[in-house]
Amino acid sequence: MTRFILFFIVFLGFATSNLYAQSSAKSSEIGLFSKIIGGFSLHASTGFGLTLYSHEINGPGILQQKDGNVFLFDNFYVIGGDSLSQGYSGWVNNAKEFSGIAIGDEDYLLGTDTLAIKYKGTGGSIPISVAISYTFDRYRFGGGFTYEQAFAAKYYPSTLSNSLEPFKPDYITTSITRFYGYVGGEVFRSIRHTIAVDAMVGTFKYGKKKFNPDQIKYKLFVNVGVSFERSLSEYFKVFVRPSLEVKSYELTVPGLNYAVNHSALAMYFNIGAIIRMPNLNKCSVSQCHTQINHRHGNRVYRSKMHPFWKWQDPNYGQNYPQLIKYKGKNKKKKNPY
Repeated sequence: MTRFILFFIVFLGFATSNLYAQSSAKSSEIGLFSKIIGGFSLHASTGFGLTLYSHEINGPGILQQKDGNVFLFDNFYVIGGDSLSQGYSGWVNNAKEFSGIAIGDEDYLLGTDTLAIKYKGTGGSIPISVAISYTFDRYRFGGGFTYEQAFAAKYYPSTLSNSLEPFKPDYITTSITRFYGYVGGEVFRSIRHTIAVDAMVGTFKYGKKKFNPDQIKYKLFVNVGVSFERSLSEYFKVFVRPSLEVKSYELTVPGLNYAVNHSALAMYFNIGAIIRMPNLNKCSVSQCHTQINHRHGNRVYRSKMHPFWKWQDPNYGQNYPQLIKYKGKNKKKKNPY
């Protein structure tokens, strides 16, 4: 992350010097500061996600009680009579120790030092993301933040499904927060449409109320996606972005001193908007009704006649390609006038 920030600062300095070199010929039209600001964009999005959770137990023993409770225990512990001296549950998010666990006649004991057991589950989520990017030619750089409300998965064993029952964590929903760096490039561009391939790399954490931070070690996540964008104006776009994300974390079960590696491969479908900072000031002349970019004195201004989701410097008929006489009820009239 530090390297990315340093690279972004160097890049911004290069872009600034390049703009300064080009500004001498047109300094009377668009100021240097406006040119720099015009490269920044604000992204905001939401959507839904589907996460495929999985982890493997290989080493500790498993006690599966008939009612669905499942515990890990040290294979070297002596099982005496009808009880297990110590066992641990909650190894998905917050491992807890239990003692004197009763063992019934229909309960199932398994040593995973000879047979590894893999659990899998699927959970949904709703992400909300904001980001800032800088565009140079066809390339984008930036960073952002995501807050995600994730729903717990039900975990199913991959083997011995007749003896091992699925289990649920002790929470229903939890939060996920992310901070990330962003890099991308436009592979297709037209007046109305843009296709960009991008990647996000950063850190993530689950909410402390449900996931014990003293037991969990997080790894970097990588998210790769394709953004399909439609321009409503020079400064405003809407987009959809399908993406694939790879992330994982490691939870160490205290007492067992055993680390469970959790994989959380996720697929997302985001919808959102991009607002680019204007490189021209809005016209400040109260009586000016000019509908395109225009000059007052030695400066160029954009029109104040159109909202930001309309073209500020439109070609003829670009903002309103269909005449009023062909809209709504007028479409059915022989003489719309």
